[in-house]
Amino acid sequence: MSKINFCPRCATPLTSVFDGGRDRQACPDTDCGFVHFGDFSIGCSGVVLRTEAGVNKALLIQRGQEPFAGTWQLPGGYVENDELLSLAVEREIEEEAGVTAKVTDVVAFRHMLGGPSSNIYMIFRLDYVAGEPRYDSVETADAGFYSLDEMATMRGVQNISRWGIEQAILTIPGSGLTLDTTGTRMPRWQVFGLTDADPEVWRQH
Repeated sequence: MSKINFCPRCATPLTSVFDGGRDRQACPDTDCGFVHFGDFSIGCSGVVLRTEAGVNKALLIQRGQEPFAGTWQLPGGYVENDELLSLAVEREIEEEAGVTAKVTDVVAFRHMLGGPSSNIYMIFRLDYVAGEPRYDSVETADAGFYSLDEMATMRGVQNISRWGIEQAILTIPGSGLTLDTTGTRMPRWQVFGLTDADPEVWRQH
């Protein structure tokens, strides 16, 4: 966990407090109450599938910059701290590959410790809406729709991306975690759950 010396809310020098079973940096000003629980980030990527000649193909981009320049991956990026998840992945796909797509469900996620932050990386399945793959030759060196067979002959397809594509292709669309649009709604919330969950079954137990 990174160490900070001053409170990001009020600029008071931080002290150490025992909270939740471990020592943490905290603001001594009781009116502020800031506690530093660590650095966290959320990454997102999208599996956009399109059928060509009866074959499912997924959108991939080739990284144009380090780290991992030249490798192929799902389009995606970091979620801004004022951005909802579904909008973030749709934005990243449009920015990186020029394709418009709409989120249907979450098919997988990965949690990683180490590095600059504790990171959650979420893989969404999206419906293709419009647009042909394009790239800016800077951040992305290439982009296109590829089948699993084609990926097997390509150099540098990232394992996590191929795995996410397999999760999306080999499962029923909408069978993952879907955005709830009914009862669990609060301002600035997005809630994802299993659409096949039956409250009546739960009540019987």
